[in-house]
Amino acid sequence: MMEPSEKLKQFSTYAFAEVDKAKDEAKRKGFRIIDFGVGDPTDSLFEGAVKGLQEGVKKHAGSGYPSYIGMKEFRTAVSEWLRKRFGVDANPETQITATAGAKEAIFHFPFTFIDAGDAVLMPSIGYPPYKAGTVFAGGIPNYYELKEENNFLPDLNEVEKILKSNKIKIIWMNYPHNPTTVMANKKFFKSILELAKKYNVIIASDEAYTEMYDKEKPHSILEFTDDWDNIIAFHSLSKRSNATGLRIGFAAGGENIIKNYRILRTQIDSGVANAVQEAAIAAWKDEKHVENMRQAYNKRREIMTNALKNMGIKYWAEATFYIWAKVSNSIEFSKKLLQLDQKRRIGINITPGRMLALNNAENADKYVRFALVPSLEDTKLAADLIREHLV
Repeated sequence: MMEPSEKLKQFSTYAFAEVDKAKDEAKRKGFRIIDFGVGDPTDSLFEGAVKGLQEGVKKHAGSGYPSYIGMKEFRTAVSEWLRKRFGVDANPETQITATAGAKEAIFHFPFTFIDAGDAVLMPSIGYPPYKAGTVFAGGIPNYYELKEENNFLPDLNEVEKILKSNKIKIIWMNYPHNPTTVMANKKFFKSILELAKKYNVIIASDEAYTEMYDKEKPHSILEFTDDWDNIIAFHSLSKRSNATGLRIGFAAGGENIIKNYRILRTQIDSGVANAVQEAAIAAWKDEKHVENMRQAYNKRREIMTNALKNMGIKYWAEATFYIWAKVSNSIEFSKKLLQLDQKRRIGINITPGRMLALNNAENADKYVRFALVPSLEDTKLAADLIREHLV
């Protein structure tokens, strides 16, 4: 039997095996599972995007391969949205490029600048492609710890020590943060920018959740300086418009970074389908459906956090559509929830924090993540089950 590469072996799914086994066992026993595990929206795609997709198929029926960097109309729509949302001016000709969602964009970005042996700094708890992209590009992952006592923000003194002693080329950051939900303030953004300039490091900012909040609007790294020479920000339509199936997003940043990232992308794919870009244009031009999305998640967030609060469980739910809750053991807690109501055969699936650790899994093992994607009715039922059985 042919063995997979050593790099691929590093990303085997063993960390999920125990919970997956418990989930399969619950299903065999006839349990209906209310799934707060994977962060995949179940609400409908924005109708305007559906119409844009349908019309785009006809409009581009004979267009051939799409542009590697995205249609000019797409990049212009993104530029206008960035100006309205964050008050920044990104040149659609030189500072924006289309991506097939955020995941592949984040995974591939290190290939643009990383040589074998270069180091990339990333959070100890976070999105797996930060690490996977680094490793497959031949880089060495380094980590800054996200700790509860620092509200899951990097300790900037620790960050500077790492920058001093390692050949760091890229710093990954993600606020609002998956999975801890916390937002970064203006002071933090300005401080991290100063450090990145001081040590000549690229800041790669994953901003997939900036549109998922209650009252306080999250920031973009692009807001805090006019010098984007070492900055790139990644955005996606997936969460903003319930468009995980479309696979469309963009990257915006300094001209040199975008120029080289565009060159890389010509070696990876043939661009995002024009019809999908038409759907995205419609979505980025409309804010009403985004506000409706926020209201829907806010209702679910309130229901679940009230249940956790009633049970004395500490949690974080600042932004995103996640809840980060503190428990004694994430694996055991998750397994317990899968068969929570024995009489009615109903269970709840969540993600153990250990599975979201890029480093120091023991620290993450004290937490679990709820993704607020089930229907309102199922969310209410899950909250009732937690009140009834978590004693």
